[in-house]
Amino acid sequence: MIVIQGLTMPLTILDFFLKLTQFDFRILSVIEVLMAKYEFVPTEEIATYLHYNEKKIQAALTRLRGYKLVFLVQRHYSGTALTFIGYDALALKALVEKGVIAQIGPEIGAGKESDLRLAVNDEGSEFIIKMHRLGKLDFRATKKARAFLAEKRHISPLYESRLSAEREFEALNELFRAGVSVPKPIAQNRHIVAMHVVTGQDLYRIKKSEFETEDDILTLFDNILNELEKAVKHGYIHGDLSEYNIRLNEDDYPVFFDWPQYIKTESNQAKLILTRDVNNILNYFKKKFQLNLKINIEELILKYLDINIL
Repeated sequence: MIVIQGLTMPLTILDFFLKLTQFDFRILSVIEVLMAKYEFVPTEEIATYLHYNEKKIQAALTRLRGYKLVFLVQRHYSGTALTFIGYDALALKALVEKGVIAQIGPEIGAGKESDLRLAVNDEGSEFIIKMHRLGKLDFRATKKARAFLAEKRHISPLYESRLSAEREFEALNELFRAGVSVPKPIAQNRHIVAMHVVTGQDLYRIKKSEFETEDDILTLFDNILNELEKAVKHGYIHGDLSEYNIRLNEDDYPVFFDWPQYIKTESNQAKLILTRDVNNILNYFKKKFQLNLKINIEELILKYLDINIL
């Protein structure tokens, strides 16, 4: 059972999750299935699929629209599609039924392509749920120019977000098992990834004054490069590494976040993307901490990539 924590919770899926019936979830599930064929699913198709009267389906859809779970359109036919909140409902229900989630806590972060919330399991342990929301600002947004979507046409933001979550969960599983410093993954359903909390401070928030000596800054820089090298050794290049997706844990050791845009080291873009990742970190340390770092980037990249093919 999902319990809403606190009285200042924004009006979202959590406020009415418990009001949804099994029939509501059946309708949402059918819409999800039929959205593989339609941008907006005809109401009569839903009625036929569920063997119900079309008027009953329309009444249920109107109520679900009130909860902002679906879009309704009237063209030459009556049609509907899931919103991200509707997709949330399906994913959360699945994770509740699997015993992953017992309670949902407050939102702790929101970006252009994901929202983060605290959650609690039956044992009372806190973890993070990351809701991928590619194209969330516009339901008909053009898909992102990412390698894993390049050959997929007519893709909806919901399915795009599901692919993004699946990729991130895959990467976290592989990297965590390989000993790379990433959050420990817990579960994934549709566009939601559950992972352990990493307590600490984001790299971009850290000030130079927080370090006792310049050697401490250099140690951090070396640790970041070491983790990057380990990931490359196991075939993964982050693809968007920066100060915004590295957190220092309680031991001041770097943890890498946000992996859906990774590329594999066998990609013909491996050298280009890895060089960009390394340069992002190098330039940040030079600018933020005024370090005089003299590194042969070309030599370093070749060293990293060679590790994977020896």
